[in-house]
Amino acid sequence: MMDKDSLSGRLESLDVLRGFDMFFIFLADPVPCIFWTFLAMFGWQDSWLGLQFEHIPGNGLRLYDCIFPLFLFISGVAFPFSYAKQRERGMTAWQSSKRVMARATTLFLLGAMLWTVIDGTLEKNILSMEWNTFRVWSVIGRIGLAWGGAALIYIYAGRKIRIAIAAAILLAMWAVMRFAVAPGAPEGVNPLIERQWSFACWLDVNYLTTARRPEGGLGTITMIANAMLGMFAGDILRGKGVSGGRKTVQLFAYAALLAACGLSMAFAFGDCSLPVNKPMWSSSFALVTAAISSALLAVFYWIVDVKGWRRWGFFFKVIGMNAITVYLLMRTVFNTPFALDYFFGGLYKIMPPLVADFFAQAGLIAIVWSFLLFLYRRNIFLRV
Repeated sequence: MMDKDSLSGRLESLDVLRGFDMFFIFLADPVPCIFWTFLAMFGWQDSWLGLQFEHIPGNGLRLYDCIFPLFLFISGVAFPFSYAKQRERGMTAWQSSKRVMARATTLFLLGAMLWTVIDGTLEKNILSMEWNTFRVWSVIGRIGLAWGGAALIYIYAGRKIRIAIAAAILLAMWAVMRFAVAPGAPEGVNPLIERQWSFACWLDVNYLTTARRPEGGLGTITMIANAMLGMFAGDILRGKGVSGGRKTVQLFAYAALLAACGLSMAFAFGDCSLPVNKPMWSSSFALVTAAISSALLAVFYWIVDVKGWRRWGFFFKVIGMNAITVYLLMRTVFNTPFALDYFFGGLYKIMPPLVADFFAQAGLIAIVWSFLLFLYRRNIFLRV
């Protein structure tokens, strides 16, 4: 028997994948991922697997580096479906554009309202008016800007023009990040090796951040391409007259194409290559993470929507249906240091520290998930 999501044409796999992605950042910064805490209980936190739950500081890629771009990719996948529904309801391109701009602005402002910890430094929200510690480029703020830019391109450009624009963004940012240097840089300096002379870092430090440190503000342009790559995947899934199995194959083929382009950009051009680098959000990073995202989407789509195996994903679906709610709750109402002490402070007295951390984090996740289930059962979803 098909459930209501199947009957309505909704892609349940997208909600499950979004929830799966959000689960890895369920807890607020700077608390480690619960998987890392579990490994630490056995002394494996410095193993290869343990390192996957920490961001890599420079070139390369770890599992934790894929979470942010996966969410952005999923946001892109969903837009062709929502835009098609808007057109069916008779909305004009301008009306859809106003909705896109309102959502992008709201996400940016929500991001500006959050406190976070970056490299051990507390960065306060815009209400504090402490500009030397205000974080301009929040996660959801950058998602709002990048998704918004990609959505506007989707509305006003045809498919071939979109492909050309995405390629132009990736190639242009490749050139900027690989060759552009800051004013006053020594002749012949390599901005990838001596990043203080990178034009992107110089622009961030001097003009794009209040904290005066490189945070990848210029990389938000590359993120637009990430969202656009997700929208191309959404178009694949919207294909009419194509079986679910064939769409799955197309998503895997698309992932292989993106991976080939990204890895070629990272390794095949000698000194002109641009490494996979999350901090500056390099073009190769955008392509490789989009490839991983497309492959994951193919797997989840085939399991959930093609084969109809849905029960296992309910836990993640509850999270995915209120993803922004989760992110905001864990960084405001359920601020981790306070919540952990309030609900589970007694555990720290009777258990070894790492064991207590694991069970406290698991308990906090259970509490928040139960609240999300309450919202889900009553069809209450935060739509931004």
